[in-house]
Amino acid sequence: LLQRYEVFKVGTVGDAYMAVTNLACEQPDHAARMARFARSAMEVCKRTLIDEGQPDLGFVVMRAGFHSGPVVANVVGRRNPRYSLFGDSVNTASRMESTSLPGRVQCSEKSAKLIMIQDPEIRLELRGEVPVKGKGSMVTYLLKASRTRGKPKGSKLKRDTKKADGGERRSGR
Repeated sequence: LLQRYEVFKVGTVGDAYMAVTNLACEQPDHAARMARFARSAMEVCKRTLIDEGQPDLGFVVMRAGFHSGPVVANVVGRRNPRYSLFGDSVNTASRMESTSLPGRVQCSEKSAKLIMIQDPEIRLELRGEVPVKGKGSMVTYLLKASRTRGKPKGSKLKRDTKKADGGERRSGR
């Protein structure tokens, strides 16, 4: 998937996987590219057994999140140097993952706006305001599954009257 979408893997920490676009080379569709990568990763998880020896345990369920913004990159460490990213955008992306729903990909409003410009075929669903540690309340969006047949009809940004988690959406932000 990394090669297909030209996404750069930064590293893993525990069960968290960090990847980035628009870093190693200019990618004008960086937000849309990350959305497609995350959606494909989610589809792979849905087909991957937790334990092949115990298929009744079911399939891997993950949640994903991303944000768009500037980062600082540097090599950290002397004995075991590793490439790392720093900055508010990294923290916000991490919060998008941690507040996402199981089996879903959540993104910030900033990323959603970029996606609408970069690839209007990617369908988004307004989740609404989500409390985010260190950020307060943030408006977030969830990626919808890709359509496999035909062209999507109407607007790609679905501003549903209900939030994705089932609660009513408040009018006004």
